Amino acid sequence: MARAALLLGVENTAAECIVRAARRLDVRVHAATHRDLYERCRPQIRGELGGVVFTDFRSADQAVDQLAEYCARQGIGAVAVSGAQFSPLAAALAVRLGAPGHSVSLAAASRHKWQMAQALQRGGVPSARTVALVSFEAAEQRLAAAGLDYPVVVKPVENTGSVGVSVMDGPGELRPAVRRALNHSSDATYGLAYDTVALAQEYLEGPEYSMVSVLHSGNCTHSVLTRKYTTEGREREETGYTVPHGLDERTAARAAGTVLRGLRALGLRDGIAHTDLKLTPDGPVLIEIDAGPPDGAVLQAIQHATGIDLAEAYVQAVLGEEPTARPVRPGAAALRFINTSAHGTFRGLTGLVLNPHLAAARSYVDPGELVGGAAATHTRVGHVIVTADAPAEADRRAEAVMTLVDCDVEA
Repeated sequence: MARAALLLGVENTAAECIVRAARRLDVRVHAATHRDLYERCRPQIRGELGGVVFTDFRSADQAVDQLAEYCARQGIGAVAVSGAQFSPLAAALAVRLGAPGHSVSLAAASRHKWQMAQALQRGGVPSARTVALVSFEAAEQRLAAAGLDYPVVVKPVENTGSVGVSVMDGPGELRPAVRRALNHSSDATYGLAYDTVALAQEYLEGPEYSMVSVLHSGNCTHSVLTRKYTTEGREREETGYTVPHGLDERTAARAAGTVLRGLRALGLRDGIAHTDLKLTPDGPVLIEIDAGPPDGAVLQAIQHATGIDLAEAYVQAVLGEEPTARPVRPGAAALRFINTSAHGTFRGLTGLVLNPHLAAARSYVDPGELVGGAAATHTRVGHVIVTADAPAEADRRAEAVMTLVDCDVEA
């Protein structure tokens, strides 16, 4: 029987990478999604799917029952996710199918950041000190009782893409920040119910990095430590990544070891994980772990720099096969996201001139679509990836390309 896998969610760039990787591996991918989201998928992706099942993800138990029945009919024996929000559901479905997956008893902690913080603390993993807040009235007292000083990071307990995250330098804006975090009660795309709890975390000093890891039967293969860049100020926005890290071997090895301890503390066994950490004066400290793939552009940047196809490795891991996730060439790449704070009608991107070092450029928005809105500080409208022999040169080339790029939005 042909190999087949079910992908939960098929609307983002990571899902596109997974679907294409499965095709290269001669694996049939079926998608579980909502009908309206499926209809907005790129036609090329819809054409590569072996099937689709329309699922209401708001009831996890009913979704597992429906998807297990669908998998049985279609001969599907593997489960993958397009984002970490599906990780608990995927773990439960994998058990029903007898497929490789993560620990069910710890699965909630892979999405619920308060449970994650507690699991990391129990495992003795260096991680940001965290306080749970259920009301903005008691926020100051809770921070004082925990000994947290400003600045602090306030975030929803369940979110993706830095939605609702604020960095507070003092108590003046703490209550509004907590109120905003508490308002994130559901996933805007799939309708998943979120716990209405806010978190306050210590702000970690030091440069930020990320690590994508592939797991197979509890064994872990780290891809490459990657430098992460964000905006400054109260509300942080990802601006890009540079591969590889540019660190000395000892520091990089210490960071990789800390990430491995975090993955084990969360019971991650088969699949892919994306970890954010900072290199503080006291050493590497974890911020959080997503039990799912990073943005598809990050996967592509890593492949351009190292030759590792992490999407293929992920598909292999959920199938129970030994993943191929070792670098095959020494190189560097810089990914930069194109963001805009403008609100209005998107007219297009300008300034993307021919460049021998420009490996990829993509717009996420079609001309005529609306971008921004009252609730949006920034809108991500695309990305570019440039290549080089070393990370510093990749950064310089990326800066030169981004200087020319402009997002045309008509108010």
